[in-house]
Amino acid sequence: MKPRKFFAIGLSIYGLRSKPMLLLYGCALLFFSSVKGQQGRLFTFLNYNTKYGFEKDSALTANYVDWVKKLAPDVIAYQEMNGFTQNDIGNLAKRYGHPYAVIMNREYGVPVTHPLAITSKYPILDVRRVMDNLWHGYLYAKINGIHFFITHLAPFTLEDRQKDIRKIVAQMQSIPKNEMVVLAGDFNALSPMDSPSYGDDLLNAMKRSEGKFIKKSGTPILRNRTVHRRNLNNGQIDYSVIQELIDAGFEDSFYLRNDAFKNSVPTEKYRKESSFLRRIDYIWVNGRLSKKVEYSDILKDSLTDRLSDHSPVILKLKL
Repeated sequence: MKPRKFFAIGLSIYGLRSKPMLLLYGCALLFFSSVKGQQGRLFTFLNYNTKYGFEKDSALTANYVDWVKKLAPDVIAYQEMNGFTQNDIGNLAKRYGHPYAVIMNREYGVPVTHPLAITSKYPILDVRRVMDNLWHGYLYAKINGIHFFITHLAPFTLEDRQKDIRKIVAQMQSIPKNEMVVLAGDFNALSPMDSPSYGDDLLNAMKRSEGKFIKKSGTPILRNRTVHRRNLNNGQIDYSVIQELIDAGFEDSFYLRNDAFKNSVPTEKYRKESSFLRRIDYIWVNGRLSKKVEYSDILKDSLTDRLSDHSPVILKLKL
């Protein structure tokens, strides 16, 4: 009884003994307690190129579901969800606790060959599936107040990749700077920040493949185009695609929390003697979100080493 009496006396000092004032005071306490509880909450985002939807391997997919349940991300973005329908991605999402899912595929009239997808704990709003003048396009959605752009840039030619990123950057720059923006995906591009890790051996290997005819030319997967591999920039390793993002003021979340290079491809299962370790999977954030990055990394363990040829990339934001 004493604490109640003390509480009542304390309220009387501030003139809060009446029932309406007591109710108002109680509501205020609940509101500020709720706000305090939400402040500093970690929001986790995962990006994953799944190599054709884990190649629709049920055992690999089950292992992934168990793994991602422990990680418990709020939002997951996918590239290469080949063979997946809207129902398929929705069913996969439900298995790890995400009630919301969207996919960018031919069901929605988009002639994409490597579908993009997003799953989320929260409603996925304002979805846009954009393919015009792009290689694999981008999938846009607003989730929990964050603008998400998910993409998979052109793999075979620098010219196509530059065209992809310039359109995406232009779209992102149309969003007010006080908004929160994330761009993630498989960029098929190297970063100038990683250039010390790329030497003459990689350059010489790229020179050997430069100009080579792509065997899938003329097929739907290349939109019936005849394509030759052209990834060098005036005979040198290209960094211009990633430089476009840096020049536009976006931050590479990996280097906001890491100092040393780490590759995202290939994983151990797909690594050969002739392989070169490269980082081509990124999560970029705009200026406002860059101040909220608590953690970012490329996740490597015994499972991710064999689930796909790409390692997943993670971002944790303090919202």
